[in-house]
Amino acid sequence: MEITIRTEGDVYEPAADTELLVRSLRLREGERILEIGTGTGLVAIHCAKHGGHVTATDVCAEALDLSRENALLNKVVLHLLEGDLFEPVDGTYDVIIFNPPYLPTNPEDLTHSPLDKALDGGPDGTKVTVHFLKQLPEYLAPDGRAYLVVSSLQDMKRIDKELHDQGLAARKRDWERFDFETITVLEIRRPPRETRPQGAGAV
Repeated sequence: MEITIRTEGDVYEPAADTELLVRSLRLREGERILEIGTGTGLVAIHCAKHGGHVTATDVCAEALDLSRENALLNKVVLHLLEGDLFEPVDGTYDVIIFNPPYLPTNPEDLTHSPLDKALDGGPDGTKVTVHFLKQLPEYLAPDGRAYLVVSSLQDMKRIDKELHDQGLAARKRDWERFDFETITVLEIRRPPRETRPQGAGAV
């Protein structure tokens, strides 16, 4: 299914992690889908082309303008909202998708441009990911699933602990090795009720 995307310098350009995420998604027509941090809108457009009712958010107004243009270019409808993580949304979703900033960064690594929002994962790479996981159960439908991009450069023990603390179960949907890291897409669900007290982390 072909998608045409315009890019701009201050908006995170689709890369290998984006391709991996798209490849990992399992979608059904008519699902309510939320993408956090949509950037150019490529993932959201992919979901819309597969029959999803898609809401997409971004903290960067420039990204939302670009997503709007790309949605028109690809003749799909996206509900676009500006805000940080779940801040601008209400209700629950069947599918929630997030490719967060996962690079470990120190203050001297920052570019002081809008791209920092897409790249700055904090000292251990988990700053934004952990905030996402803390809020995820409130917005995930009972039988819903989330797709989250993680990196071997992150403190995976901290992510695993947060999954456990939130009563969520995660499994690897797909992964790819690069020279300096392995990128993985986790599929996250609530475990069956009888196993929920033990919690579960990433496999």
